[in-house]
Amino acid sequence: MEHSGQARLLLSVSNLEASIAFYRSQLGWELLERDEGCCAALLHIGDTADEAVLVVKGYEASGVLKRWLRANYSAAQAGSLVYIGVASVTDVESKLLARGYQQAIGSQESEHIRERHVPTIDGYTLVYWEELFPSHIEIMKMYEAGVEELHQAIDGLSDAQLNLREVHDKWSIREHVLHLIDLELIALHKVKFALAEPGRMYTGNAFQPDDWHRGLHYAQRPIAAEVLLFGAARQHVIGLCKYLPDALDRTIRTTSREESVAQLLKMMAGHAKHHLRAIERICELHGVRR
Repeated sequence: MEHSGQARLLLSVSNLEASIAFYRSQLGWELLERDEGCCAALLHIGDTADEAVLVVKGYEASGVLKRWLRANYSAAQAGSLVYIGVASVTDVESKLLARGYQQAIGSQESEHIRERHVPTIDGYTLVYWEELFPSHIEIMKMYEAGVEELHQAIDGLSDAQLNLREVHDKWSIREHVLHLIDLELIALHKVKFALAEPGRMYTGNAFQPDDWHRGLHYAQRPIAAEVLLFGAARQHVIGLCKYLPDALDRTIRTTSREESVAQLLKMMAGHAKHHLRAIERICELHGVRR
């Protein structure tokens, strides 16, 4: 049976057969199809409705991959975190242990998300995540706290230290900060339309982080003005939400879903925390004293 255009994730591997065996036996993923050259395979990701493609390194330009992958698929970088949304991370962990998964499973939880970190045979860490549903008051506290948390994360870092990174092909502290703020400004546009014109249909271009990274020269730019902009933008939204009745219940519609201001602010708060955790890991890795 042929499967077309459903996979959202591309994972490069060194040994296809060993990787297929690991993902099937240890993680419970289902093998759907192999290519004829035995250099790629399509799998269903257990506990989700998603699919992933495993491909031998150097074979990424294959035509079969174009057939299997969605237009907006994500290609995981070596050693990166790969996020997979599930209904219950506790259920995922139980199934992994029942299958005899051998490595340590990491846990992390914040006000809006619960995670299980699962290392793979190929050097990736799968982050199975479950969405939590904090109250509006809790969302506003998370959102407002992000300003001080950003300042604490980068306070005292030299310009040279802003260029530190976990591994050579992952983002530096500087790049994390600039990406964090750009996503914030893009999401802010939707928030303002939802607040000003509740229920409005919103159409915007897709945000491609790597394109913005290249086009806006994240690797070299200073960050001081952007950090101030981040704080000012959040204070602006906080003021609006305190002044406008039922602000967090107001919504915006897109072609695929309806989103409330509460959902948007929770996403923005969680996104910032994700990158701030990455900055913390970089500082710890390089022994930067805070």
